[in-house]
Amino acid sequence: MKKVVMILLLACFSFSTSAFAAYTATSHDLTVSQSAQYKLSVGLWSSTNETVELSLYSKGPSGQLNKVFSITANIGPTSSSPVEYSVGYLSPGTYVLKGEFQGSYGSLGPISLNQVY
Repeated sequence: MKKVVMILLLACFSFSTSAFAAYTATSHDLTVSQSAQYKLSVGLWSSTNETVELSLYSKGPSGQLNKVFSITANIGPTSSSPVEYSVGYLSPGTYVLKGEFQGSYGSLGPISLNQVY
């Protein structure tokens, strides 16, 4: 009986961890050369309808990341792309975008930070 209970618990745990698996895609380094208001343009794609959390990080000299912007978007195979988001005022430096897809696969690209005039 104990073996059966243990097998059932392991099976439930295995299912729950795979059901909530997420995939994170990371952009190349994005360079901002002057302080200004910026908008993020990003191509998003997923083969299924799902949610993606987009987070923009400033990248320090030692590679440490500091979140400066985050938004959640619903996407799918028929979603229009690219999408644009106002990310506010950015200082000169290097930035990285991460997209955490709730499903097992998604893609980012092309990606750019464009100054708002």
